[in-house]
Amino acid sequence: MIQMSKSKGANNKKFNLKKLLSSRSLKYGTNSIILIAAVVAIAILLNLLVDRAGVIWDLTPNKIYSIGDTTKKILENLDKDVIIYGLFDETRLSSGQGTEFIELLNHYDKYPRVTVKYVDPDKNPGIFNEIDPNNVLSDSSKSIFIVKCGNKLKSLSYYDLFSTYTDSYTFQSRIVGSKAEQGFTGAIKYVTADVTPTIYFTTGHEEKDVEDYFSTLQETLMNNNFDVKNINLLIEDIPEDAQILVVASPKKDLNVAERSKLEDYLKDGGRAIFMFDYLETDPDFPEFEKLLNVFNVGLNYDKVKENDQSRHWPQNPYIVLTDVYGSGITSGSYSMIVANSRSINVLKNDKEYIQVTTVAKTSSQAVGEQVDKSRGSDITGPLNIAVAVEHKGWYKASKIAVLGNSLFLEDDLADVFGPYYSNGLVFFLDLVNWMYENKDPDVIATKVYTSQYININQKQANVMNMVVVIILPLIILGCGTYVFLRRRHL
Repeated sequence: MIQMSKSKGANNKKFNLKKLLSSRSLKYGTNSIILIAAVVAIAILLNLLVDRAGVIWDLTPNKIYSIGDTTKKILENLDKDVIIYGLFDETRLSSGQGTEFIELLNHYDKYPRVTVKYVDPDKNPGIFNEIDPNNVLSDSSKSIFIVKCGNKLKSLSYYDLFSTYTDSYTFQSRIVGSKAEQGFTGAIKYVTADVTPTIYFTTGHEEKDVEDYFSTLQETLMNNNFDVKNINLLIEDIPEDAQILVVASPKKDLNVAERSKLEDYLKDGGRAIFMFDYLETDPDFPEFEKLLNVFNVGLNYDKVKENDQSRHWPQNPYIVLTDVYGSGITSGSYSMIVANSRSINVLKNDKEYIQVTTVAKTSSQAVGEQVDKSRGSDITGPLNIAVAVEHKGWYKASKIAVLGNSLFLEDDLADVFGPYYSNGLVFFLDLVNWMYENKDPDVIATKVYTSQYININQKQANVMNMVVVIILPLIILGCGTYVFLRRRHL
């Protein structure tokens, strides 16, 4: 009897186990577990493959962690070995802006001619003597990066790699963008170049100081392998290494001796850029004019007013949108903004050995309002804002550019004019490269930090609240109830 009961119990267990194994609930549940396990396994495998391959996507709006096509072209064409020293322990940088440099330099390090090394000066205090045994750098201790090729070095400080904005009311500065790519790429161009030409900005006539007014322009020139220095023509002769002279918004005229120096320099194949702003005090520049007249160019003592509403800043006809023409002098056609300009006069005594080219001008509706009405009537448009001149009448050909504005290059207007300011930098660099006969200018724009926001009105906010707080929970509850009721009958 006992034996029969045991046999019957064993049969019941077998029956229940068979019923369980064949039930739909186990089948569906097992399929769900297998599916979840497969998805997790695939995700882990993909992460391992991506990590092994070193694949990283830069999803920032302005590609903060990536290098552009200009940099890629320069790195691909390198024929010299370059070392970029990061003077800190990169393992300590787990977050913050320092990681931006490391991620960016990882792209440089992939090219065969570039090596990136991180050295902590606290652990290796002799590193500066090792990198710079000849003391080429004046104060390398302030550098966070040093770029080296052979015996040529370029240091980069923390502030060389960021764009800052100073509030005119609070005088507080804040970081608004990254200049890391242009800093690193510019330093590579500088140290790998066989020759670094020098551009001299004149002083002594109340010109605008390049470091105070045009520091962004200065960095752009240096990043294109030009040294930038000052020269006072009152007490100095023009040095032999002067490739280009820049006269930036003088408020006083030359004296006879200075004009003679400039004439001798230009007759010997010299190159110069003259920028004359509108001046409310309206000083005369007879010596400058004598010099410019040799190139069939003169100055107008006016203030440019643009009457075509599509060609000036809203509500301000003295802030002019001018077109730059691709004429073999510039790299293309584009627009830039010039504020409070004077116009440039092209003389009518044509000479076959002098070629004057207008590279920027106003519309035909513009007028040049005479600052001093006793000088005569206002000048009708179109007005020349910038001209380029090549003089082939001497033993060596000479080139000059005369602009009726310098404000378009001032640092303070970068945020105001935005992309038009960048176009102004391109324009100036185009003139420099035309004079220096460099047909491959490189301009890498600052990458502005952009915060991404979703802008919604009150009605949209109410709809979103209803969807998130009421509709979605009800949908989830309904789906759960439906699945529960179905599962009860499995």
